[in-house]
Amino acid sequence: MYVDENHPHLVAFGRVYDRSTTIHNIPLGNDQVKVDVEEVRDVDARVPVPTQEVQLVGQTLNTFLAWLAHLAKCFSEQVFPYH
Repeated sequence: MYVDENHPHLVAFGRVYDRSTTIHNIPLGNDQVKVDVEEVRDVDARVPVPTQEVQLVGQTLNTFLAWLAHLAKCFSEQVFPYH
């Protein structure tokens, strides 16, 4: 996963659930995907879709959250359509 500060910056690795439409029963925006962060690379970077509980990438480990779709880049062909 990336953030777009001055240029795209890799901040975390995880899984993208591109067919999910909600997170914790809250609908995703049209430009958002559900992600599960498994490895944090930049703990101080701000997440692109902050919540009351999560503002920094360092707070996202093993958490489902919304991410801007254009900043969630795939590194493998494996897709996790449902969760």
